[in-house]
Amino acid sequence: MKMVKSTKFKALIFLSLSIFSVPIFSQTKISPYLFGQNAWAPSEIFRVEDQIKAVHYQAIRIGGNGYENEDFIFKDAVKLIDFARSVGAEPILQMPRQLKDNNKAYQAIAYINGEMHRNIKFWSIGNEPDHHNQLASVEEVNDFFKKISAQIKSYDPEAKIIGFDLSSYKASYLDRLLGGDLDVSGKIPGKNYYYLDVVSFHGYKFSDITKFEGEVNQLTSVLKRLNISRPKNQQLNWAITEFNSHWLVDPSLGNDYLPFNFHNGQMYAQAYDLGMRKGAFTICPWSMLEGGAHRTGTDLSLFDEFNGTYLPRSNFYHTQLLAQNFRQNYLEHSKSLDGIVVIPMGDKNGLSIMVLNTGDKEIDYSLNFGKSNLINNTNSISVDAHINKVYRSKINSETTQMLVFNKKGVLLKKYSYSKNEAELMKPPIIEK
Repeated sequence: MKMVKSTKFKALIFLSLSIFSVPIFSQTKISPYLFGQNAWAPSEIFRVEDQIKAVHYQAIRIGGNGYENEDFIFKDAVKLIDFARSVGAEPILQMPRQLKDNNKAYQAIAYINGEMHRNIKFWSIGNEPDHHNQLASVEEVNDFFKKISAQIKSYDPEAKIIGFDLSSYKASYLDRLLGGDLDVSGKIPGKNYYYLDVVSFHGYKFSDITKFEGEVNQLTSVLKRLNISRPKNQQLNWAITEFNSHWLVDPSLGNDYLPFNFHNGQMYAQAYDLGMRKGAFTICPWSMLEGGAHRTGTDLSLFDEFNGTYLPRSNFYHTQLLAQNFRQNYLEHSKSLDGIVVIPMGDKNGLSIMVLNTGDKEIDYSLNFGKSNLINNTNSISVDAHINKVYRSKINSETTQMLVFNKKGVLLKKYSYSKNEAELMKPPIIEK
């Protein structure tokens, strides 16, 4: 995060919100599975089940290197599927690459969806084949992916298949698998359905989402080309199925790479915002509980653990503020100001706007709901709604607000969550 001299700063932000009295003209439908998370670690997560349920996650990925083995489906998968559904989320289940031969993947889905009646509809195939833990060549990925996808879809043609869960975005892999010499984006021979439905990748060790943004832009450009030949109801989509600011706690890199502080939560919110803006299928950070929740080693958790009590961190609360106030559409808006990020969602029930102040300047702002009142200046953020109202407030430095309005533009709730609350392990403050 770029730090500037701490002074009180005042500017006007004008948001005119076009959503209620006329059809929304600049919107993106948000995936109903957008707000995701990873079910790791497999035993410890049951200690925080009630807290995870309170977030309102929409998807839970059951995947990762620890699940990439032949025994996983038959030993551990069912209890994790049940966990995901108990917290109100739809499971995304990893089919290990080790089940590619001798009809083993078919037997696995027959066990999960047939014998155990768990009706999984989202399947990922393998995990991080580009990582040294279980390294595979692109040729090997092509082989196990096609074999497993064909087996899954022979049992359930409606299943959605996700691949390839690369450890990072690698054009050298994807160029060959997506329309290249080892293409897996086409139809399964003799069938009317495709091998691949969602392209996924992971990302770690970054201080902001700039790199993600570029990678998503590159990937969506490829998918747009491939989707020309696919029917509208079978378009390829994308997902980020693991991410965090780093894969371990390394204070030497500076605060922006630490996975437990206030900045990390604001970065989670911006990653979800990227998913909304660019039409992602799901965004799944890593993870619920990892590395003991004591801010050392590989602690990438949502919680700090003190004497058996799990206290939510900034990444938990930022996700909860967005997910609990979910609206069906992401509203296009003009460019944000320096240090300010606006995340607007809306539908027939109202409007939810998250405002992030990532800098150390206090900012006065106005939300302008009326088109006739729209003021054209360098400090305006425009999302026009044809409501003759103006909401005025201010946001402190390093603070996040969630504003919830009804369909007439009347403020119903205001939440405020700052770096101070995060450091004291306190929840957001309800100001209205």
